[in-house]
Amino acid sequence: MSSNTAKVTSITAKRTAARQRAAQSVANTRAATTLFAVVAALLVIGVTATMSASSAVAIELQADRLFFFKRQLVGIGIGVVAMAVASRVPYTLYRKFAAPLFVGTLVSLVAVLAIGTGANGATRWIAIGPITIQPSEIAKFSVIVALAAVLEKKHRLLGEFGHFAAPVVAIIGTVGLLVMLQPDLGTTIVIAAAALGVIMASSTPFRFVLYSGGAAVGLATLFAFTADYRLARITGFRNPWADVQGSGWQLVQSYLALGSGGVTGVGLGASRARWFYLPNAHTDFIFAIIGEETGFIGGIVVMFLFLLLAAAGWAIANRAIDPFGRMLATGITVWLSFQAVVNIGGVLGVLPITGITLPFVSYGSTAVAVSMGAIGVLANIAYSGGSRTRARS
Repeated sequence: MSSNTAKVTSITAKRTAARQRAAQSVANTRAATTLFAVVAALLVIGVTATMSASSAVAIELQADRLFFFKRQLVGIGIGVVAMAVASRVPYTLYRKFAAPLFVGTLVSLVAVLAIGTGANGATRWIAIGPITIQPSEIAKFSVIVALAAVLEKKHRLLGEFGHFAAPVVAIIGTVGLLVMLQPDLGTTIVIAAAALGVIMASSTPFRFVLYSGGAAVGLATLFAFTADYRLARITGFRNPWADVQGSGWQLVQSYLALGSGGVTGVGLGASRARWFYLPNAHTDFIFAIIGEETGFIGGIVVMFLFLLLAAAGWAIANRAIDPFGRMLATGITVWLSFQAVVNIGGVLGVLPITGITLPFVSYGSTAVAVSMGAIGVLANIAYSGGSRTRARS
């Protein structure tokens, strides 16, 4: 009787485990599908807004009002390939290639300083014929992969501050320094936030996480006050109306664009702010153009889409089957979500302007291609997470 009972118990346990795996697989597939749907919606919104927001400056610079629109389509095309490939390549391979990827990123960042092309006082791009690459966008993903690989390898030693601090400072500090030399504080902040997400998802003691967060905030604050143009952004953020023709111009024009949009907007392609009133309308401030043309409703839709992306990313990270996948998914999710919050916050005037773009929406071929590739990696982690049993560190 006891033998039969044991068999029944064993069969029941196996069936329960099978049902749990099936349910988990369905949940993971649903999360990946949500990611793809959200990105597709953001891309459609983005190319539509880019076509409108960039038309005036494209006519002036290239005599072709669709110049930036067509280049963005190329970036999206590359991104579709990157996303499709990354969703099928086992994410565990990134652990093996973390070092070469990181070294390659450092080389490209140094190359920017040596032979890069500049705009608006910054040198952030490498021109290869008609192609322009922004290595700092690749650096976001590279830092996440490198940090996740190192923290997983050293998980038994992370309780000792030296073993934790050495690789973290080496990875974030080296990339951060090279990006700051461009200079680009906004991207440096995004990289630091993504790295902090990786650290939080690791087995690092919470007190070290707090130390890292405190150090990041302190350094960001320090750098914000060490350059005149950054200080002007702070001044413009605190009281844009005090210097409407100077430091407050961009934010005031953003307010006017958003305000004129009302609830339903002035209509697609009918923006007035794009006619050289709002600087960087197709890049940093494209959300203001969306708000102007589609109104409060359009702005809310964009914010809701990013909320869905963050929720799906967190769900995938939570169900990852190993620490590396968990850290990788968390880092990517924090990167894209945090960047969206900082960009939209700057446009709305609730956060200082940092000069970073809105993922999947703003113009930027390298940015959209790399971000789409990162979504493919997230999807692969989801497809691999068929069980809640993790290789806990």
